[in-house]
Amino acid sequence: MDELTKSASDFLKILSDPIKLDIIKYLKKKKKTAKDIENALDISQSYTSQQLNQLERSDIILHKRINGLKYYSIKNENIFRVISAINSYIIDTHKKKFHKLTDSNNIDILK
Repeated sequence: MDELTKSASDFLKILSDPIKLDIIKYLKKKKKTAKDIENALDISQSYTSQQLNQLERSDIILHKRINGLKYYSIKNENIFRVISAINSYIIDTHKKKFHKLTDSNNIDILK
């Protein structure tokens, strides 16, 4: 297996986790603290920390300290293009299952 294939596989494994996708979506609008993410997604502090560490190691998010607090943000906005392409593929492949979503235009993780 070549290095690019391995990297793509590792990246897709990260995106396969629903909580990580929720965190990415939540960080789309602006920087958030771990506590903000924990409260918004109703997940424990330790689980939030674990997910944020994995996303940061994968170069999907980064953090910046402001007034002693860590604020997390998306490192590269192209992640949303990737997620949108995946959503489009899934919807095109499973049209019957996602018929109601396509009718309501509520299919895009970017919203």
